[in-house]
Amino acid sequence: MKQAQAQQKLLQILQAENKAMSAYQLLEKAKPHGFQAPMQIYRALKQLCEQKQILKLNTLNLYIASIVNFDGPYQILTVCTHCQHVQSIAIPKFDRCIRRSLSTKKFNPKCEYLEVLGQCFSCVSKHEHPTILK
Repeated sequence: MKQAQAQQKLLQILQAENKAMSAYQLLEKAKPHGFQAPMQIYRALKQLCEQKQILKLNTLNLYIASIVNFDGPYQILTVCTHCQHVQSIAIPKFDRCIRRSLSTKKFNPKCEYLEVLGQCFSCVSKHEHPTILK
């Protein structure tokens, strides 16, 4: 399978699943399409990340079809550790604060989003005694 075809197939899988997935979860979904080894998956994922078509969620080592506007403000990504659902939140005041702080420290970030781990409302509501921060 050509590299461009491999990348396109993985992107389609991530878009169809609509949640963050590990490389091994992707391999299982991609096997019917000719993928055989983890290295095939990792090569394609690396290219897709470089092209900003997908994001690697570093805290959980998961991948998701890109939901971040890379030309926009810094964003907060909420990641449900139970169902792997990811949402993007853009807050203009947060963006200004982060950019000012990074500029003051003369720091050049690799990514323009912050990952926040927790449980989404759907997963919390399935438990008998949900705890939601207010």
